[in-house]
Amino acid sequence: MKKLILATALTTLLVGIPAPLLASTNPAAQQLLVTATQQASLFRDQASPLQLDVDFVAQINVPTQGHLTLKREARDRWWRKIVMGDFEQIEIRNGDRLYTSRNIGFTPVRVRELISLLQFAEGSEGLIARKQRQRVENGVEMTCLQVERENVKGKPHEFCVNSATHEILSDDWQEPPDERRREQYTDYSDFGGHRYPRKLQLVVNGVRVISANVENLTTASFDETLLAPPKGATERRQCADMKHAVPVKTPDPMYPKSASQNKLTGDTTVAMTVLIEGSVADIQLVGSAARSMDDATLQTLKSWRFKPAMCGADPVVSDIEVVVSFRLE
Repeated sequence: MKKLILATALTTLLVGIPAPLLASTNPAAQQLLVTATQQASLFRDQASPLQLDVDFVAQINVPTQGHLTLKREARDRWWRKIVMGDFEQIEIRNGDRLYTSRNIGFTPVRVRELISLLQFAEGSEGLIARKQRQRVENGVEMTCLQVERENVKGKPHEFCVNSATHEILSDDWQEPPDERRREQYTDYSDFGGHRYPRKLQLVVNGVRVISANVENLTTASFDETLLAPPKGATERRQCADMKHAVPVKTPDPMYPKSASQNKLTGDTTVAMTVLIEGSVADIQLVGSAARSMDDATLQTLKSWRFKPAMCGADPVVSDIEVVVSFRLE
């Protein structure tokens, strides 16, 4: 039997402010979760301008070195540059506008994952800690929490915290259809009343795909000229309560006959833009499976329709990423 699994990942690259955490059926676990995330949440309430420099290695086809620089004055006023191999991207947030300039038509998956990794303590809104257990790993006593997001189906995350220091050590979860992901954080240091790790890793199915080292984290004056958008940059409207685009018409790509006959499986990853009327544009192949699977996916996604992203009552253009997984059963 053939089975087609569709997973749609809506992504955003802005630094947000988490809403208050919801009530939990385990108050002690919930309080530990609140304490740990607030302690590590570097971008949520940092009052002073800062500069963050990160060297990283990302596993693409081969290990690829890169560097990220973030210069930040406030939640909605920052400049970020990422170089990874031949790829280069500059992003600027100025009020409710996000400007992006890059030398190819899409942002590579590993770059999105790196940004998410560095913002590990920022997305805690709607999280509920339901269970906790103690364990010792590498001589460190830790408390591991079973964490779920309200009204979201799926397996919970295992969120492990140093029992003594309340430093977040890891976040482990299952990503559809069959990926096991683990983020790891070590070598914490003090900054601006927070504790932030200097070494961060993303491990997928036991393979380390991103290894990041914080080389510099300091308070620094912010140069206002950085907010001028580069020539040719794309512009997107942003807001604190932005609602992501919601799929309303998503026909499944056909499983190519040649692929199924040869028992081929794979994942095709596509980046695309959802326009304000809900249609899609700028469809780009990001991650490839077999050629026939990629072609089937690209052709079908042209007909997808969405309820567009919303800033208040206004529809706005947004960028999304879609993973189409072809599996045989």
